Amino acid sequence: MEKNLCIKMRIAIATLGCKVNQSESASMEGMLRNNNYEIVAYADNPDICIVNTCTVTAKSDYQSRQLIRKAARSGAKVIATGCYAQLRPDELSGLDGIGLITGNSAKGQILNYIEKLQTNNKPSIAIDSPNTLLSPQPYYSTKSRAFLKIQDGCNNRCSYCSVPLARGKSRSLSPEDVLVSAGKLSNDGYNEIVLTGIHIGSYGLDIQPKCSLLSIVQMLITSYPHIRFRLSSIEPHEFKEEFLTFIKDGSVCAHLHIPLQSGSDKILKEMNRSYSTTFFKNIIDKIISACPYISIGTDVIVGFPGESEMDFNDTVKFIEHLSLSYLHVFPYSRRPDTSASLLASQVDPHIKHRRVNILLDISTKKKNAYINNKLENILDVIVENKTETHGIYKGISSNYMKVFIKADNLARGHRLKVKVISLTDSGLLSEPL
Repeated sequence: MEKNLCIKMRIAIATLGCKVNQSESASMEGMLRNNNYEIVAYADNPDICIVNTCTVTAKSDYQSRQLIRKAARSGAKVIATGCYAQLRPDELSGLDGIGLITGNSAKGQILNYIEKLQTNNKPSIAIDSPNTLLSPQPYYSTKSRAFLKIQDGCNNRCSYCSVPLARGKSRSLSPEDVLVSAGKLSNDGYNEIVLTGIHIGSYGLDIQPKCSLLSIVQMLITSYPHIRFRLSSIEPHEFKEEFLTFIKDGSVCAHLHIPLQSGSDKILKEMNRSYSTTFFKNIIDKIISACPYISIGTDVIVGFPGESEMDFNDTVKFIEHLSLSYLHVFPYSRRPDTSASLLASQVDPHIKHRRVNILLDISTKKKNAYINNKLENILDVIVENKTETHGIYKGISSNYMKVFIKADNLARGHRLKVKVISLTDSGLLSEPL
């Protein structure tokens, strides 16, 4: 497409769901900006709205539909993409105002789809196989940290999850392309890069010669020693002890997200998870023993079909004794075309709601306990922005805590060491060293 054909067309991008979606939206924005499109907010009367949907739960389906309706009411032409669009385009095609429905593979070809939208007078659906090969993409974000998608898809078949249906088989970005992409982000001034994917623990297993997540992280650290790298969610059986060395020297962030899903071995088996609670606890204990300052978060699903009160109590007791700093808690959501959706003994929504609240209370206590331990600690921080309070900046620490910094003239994205001087209701107050 010629750049001068689309100067100043105004486009808004709305994103739901995971860090992979966020990364892909930033890549779409990079492509659009490089081709002279103007990126604006929903409220700024865009010509086109791109809604990057999510379908991990029924709630995310609902939120996706609401965003599409909001975009349509603005008078803009609407493109729906992402996992919900990939799996259930017919559901979205009935919404008023939608112009084009595309799947995940379309994100890399967004310029062509925008051109197609301009020539279509009626809604159309263009869903391709999700199993497209990965390639480097332009990237643009106003955030202080960059997302780099190194992998997509998943070969696991967790019984509750529809993501493999929407994302396809596991595919990896080549090591060469990962390094080149990281180099561009480094040149753009980013001092933290979050390595994202649907299943990053499987990175490199599909390419020749085979690679691994550990190997690519080693390559990145060697090539860009001034950058800290953050791992997105990693499965418990895929965490390698060698990562602990990188965490200790500060090249990998002291923050891990390791999904549990249930503290009941019976439910884990029904979920088709490939580990036991004993294995999970051993991994967490080993990490904490080596890096006692690390922040570890997890995902928990409550109300999975057949989850009894005893199963849930097992989960509560198990989590209470784990050295975690936060929980992401989800009520089980029945997803079409998953094996769990066919199971009997679906749990009552009111019971799921009660169980969610119990675990959220535990999460709050664990988070507070973790934060309250950080007085006078030295933290590695990336500056995010200046607050409304004079001389105070907001930042994010290596161990994934909100930090306020008393300083003058800090630049967004700047990396520095700070000392925590007090605990506040809003977060940790610190001073630069």
